Amino acid sequence: MKVENLFYENIYNLLRKAYITVFIIAVLTRVFLPIAIRETQFINSLIFSIVAVFGGSIVCLDIFTKRVFLKQKNIIWLILFWAVCLISSIINIRYGVIGNIRNLVWLGISFFLLYPIAPERSSHDIKKEIKYVSNFLIVVWFVACCISFFMFLMQIGFYVDIFPNSFARIGFIECRLFGIFEDPNYAAVVAVIVIIFSSFNIKTTSKILLKIFYATNILINFFYFVLSGSRTAEVSAFVTTVFAVYFILFKKLECKNLNNVLKQIILILTVLFFSAILIFSVKLTRGLLSYLPDFINFPFETASISEPRAKKHVDTNREDVNNSADISNCRFKIWLSALELFKSKPIFGTSPRNMRAYAKANFPSGFIAQRSYAVHNAYLDVFTSTGIIGAFMLIVFFVKYLICMFKFLFLNTKNKNYYMVLFSFSIVVTVAVSAFFLSEFLFVNTVGTLLFWLNLGYSCYFTKKS
Repeated sequence: MKVENLFYENIYNLLRKAYITVFIIAVLTRVFLPIAIRETQFINSLIFSIVAVFGGSIVCLDIFTKRVFLKQKNIIWLILFWAVCLISSIINIRYGVIGNIRNLVWLGISFFLLYPIAPERSSHDIKKEIKYVSNFLIVVWFVACCISFFMFLMQIGFYVDIFPNSFARIGFIECRLFGIFEDPNYAAVVAVIVIIFSSFNIKTTSKILLKIFYATNILINFFYFVLSGSRTAEVSAFVTTVFAVYFILFKKLECKNLNNVLKQIILILTVLFFSAILIFSVKLTRGLLSYLPDFINFPFETASISEPRAKKHVDTNREDVNNSADISNCRFKIWLSALELFKSKPIFGTSPRNMRAYAKANFPSGFIAQRSYAVHNAYLDVFTSTGIIGAFMLIVFFVKYLICMFKFLFLNTKNKNYYMVLFSFSIVVTVAVSAFFLSEFLFVNTVGTLLFWLNLGYSCYFTKKS
């Protein structure tokens, strides 16, 4: 029996790792615009259908063998939330079926495959998995950000027609760096996570060449983060910096014989100092980088020797923000429209994939119906899509998770897994903050969604191991 259990455990872990790899590759076909614009809707749907079937099959294998997901902390609340999504989909079936079936499969994969980690697995094995995921993403984002930064230096930027009434931006255009990414906001948030990965890997490797590579990667990703002009990424980076610096210093001060009041004053002042450094660094770097394209291209320009040449800089202040009276970029209008939908179906919501169809049928003059926008706020999306019942299940889950994390971080400073928990939790915080302005971690297939649920599981695993 033990041999059989070991066999299933090894097979399950191998399939889980294979799924993570396949999922990242599939998502990149959407993330990288040069690939996405050449990929037909049929091919894209086929790729993600295969990935969904693969992930769903692993979940089914687990249900009939080890049932790892049932051993995960607070999983009951995610099961209940999944059930509410099913009920909401049935109630709103007249607005659509296929989309909600797909959504239930993807939610099941996030909840029952990515989040759960078998408690029998060794810490060494989990750390190897984290190393694999982080290095995979680090290499991909390093290459993508290098190409994008080159486009900024060469001032390459243009529009590409996708559909008759739709277009995409490539390179440096409208005073911000899109690069080869489909959406600079998502790309910049992932760049923040890649910086966290690289910083952690610098501390855990002894190889000098790898340390140099990780340091270079931090710089390149920081350049993209700055030039993307993503305010969402900036807020995420700021909050994560405050959070991480506070607990790193909190751990270091625990061994000092200091008064609690004095300790908190030191912590607050240090956090404010590092926050100010981050804000200053972003503004300074953006200003300095704006002169680079002119400096790079100067040797190749022909100019009159008699005329003095003034140093020019590229405008890196976003056009859509500076030249608009709407500081939220339509988000306030979207959120008000979503609240209107929520009020009309407050109990079980509109169902995750039928929100736009419901809006067009019942609120045709509303902003979401007119523009077919996503909500751009994962939390408001939950209320609108699954109502008060669904939101309650998810709120209980996250409240219990946060209590567990903060209890560990405040009371277990001498634990050997302290930095592993802090590292994983920091990535969860980054994605969670970005979800206030983007549709993240639920009802979407993004790199952020994958990293959110994986690191939610990693942080719970290391607290339980402790």
